Amino acid sequence: MRPLRALAAVLAAFFGVRRGRAANVDRQLRFADLIAAAIILVALFVGGLLLLVSWLTAP
Repeated sequence: MRPLRALAAVLAAFFGVRRGRAANVDRQLRFADLIAAAIILVALFVGGLLLLVSWLTAP
C-alpha cells in the first residue's frame, strides 16, 4: 500500500495539486519510497516521449 501512496504523492507533486490532509499523510512516507516512485515515473515519462517522437518521425 505504501508504494501506491508514494506514486500518488509524486504524481500530485508533478501536477502541482495536493490537498492539505493528503499532504499531511504524505509526510509519513519514507524518503526511499518517494525517490523510487519518482524514478519510475520519470522513466515512464521519458520512455513515453521517446515513443511519441519515434512514432511521429517514422517515415
